[in-house]
Amino acid sequence: MRLVAATLLGAVAVAAAGCGADAGADDGADRTTTIEHRFGSTRIEGTPTRIVAAGSQWLDALLEFGVQPVAYLAAGDRGDERGLYPWESSLDESAVELDRAVLTQLGAPLPVEEIAAQKPDLILGSFVAGRSDFDRVAKIAPTIGEIGDAQVDSWDDQVTALGRILGEQDRAAEIIATTNGEIDGLAARLPGLKGKTAVLSQFVFATNQLVVVADPKDGASQTFARLGMTVPPRLVEEAGATGGRLLLSPERVDALTADLVVMLPNGGTRDDLMRLPGFAALPSVDNGGMAVEDYPTVVGFNTPSSASLRYSLDRITPQLEAIGG
Repeated sequence: MRLVAATLLGAVAVAAAGCGADAGADDGADRTTTIEHRFGSTRIEGTPTRIVAAGSQWLDALLEFGVQPVAYLAAGDRGDERGLYPWESSLDESAVELDRAVLTQLGAPLPVEEIAAQKPDLILGSFVAGRSDFDRVAKIAPTIGEIGDAQVDSWDDQVTALGRILGEQDRAAEIIATTNGEIDGLAARLPGLKGKTAVLSQFVFATNQLVVVADPKDGASQTFARLGMTVPPRLVEEAGATGGRLLLSPERVDALTADLVVMLPNGGTRDDLMRLPGFAALPSVDNGGMAVEDYPTVVGFNTPSSASLRYSLDRITPQLEAIGG
């Protein structure tokens, strides 16, 4: 499932409100911004005021700038009644949730007609299925796909791009500095984290499959790297030169051999995980570094934003303290 490969260890949102003013803001009337992304480059004239965000990372970034989208894709069935994660509660009730099918169905295209109905002047697309999907959506309005080549973008790259688009570079720098400062502060408080290994994973009980992030350059790995931790080298090697995510059988529980394991029991419980052969013998179970968490916590690392990281790091602080104190 796309949810397995991209959303978990894997929006088009329309912004209706203007952004808050700061020292780096301008009215944008005569500004042209060009953003490079996976499918080429996109020119944006002026400052968009109706933005669609297809993905929680872009939605979160918009909210950090005080911009309210007119339409969005975020958590879908994994979220609250509006399809939102806990840290997205500031989204205005007027924003329209787009068809959730794209979040769960492999290769499902973005809902072009729904997006067009919102009359957007910018589309931020994390769930673009491919070039043809991008081209269909880009006919509606200037569209930005994933910025990098990894399965998950770096959150600060998205914030930087959005700061340029909105003419709020100072605010973008502030968001990045504040969040990274908090992560750096945690690393300074827990110096024992430096040199430790970390794995972000889920076990999908419906398909009896283990999914493991194995790309140290992926956006899902960057927070652990900033804390001084690394993806186990054997996993990076197994994933190959292109990195990505490993899909493994239950017999490969050994792939979770690391100091810290952040784990989603997708469709099951912690007790179900403990019954998997070899799981209870993992080093992280013994050393206090096993964090069996709910969907929002794991996705907060997997598709990170400044807001989701604050939420998710708070949830796993006990495990970080156990191995890094």
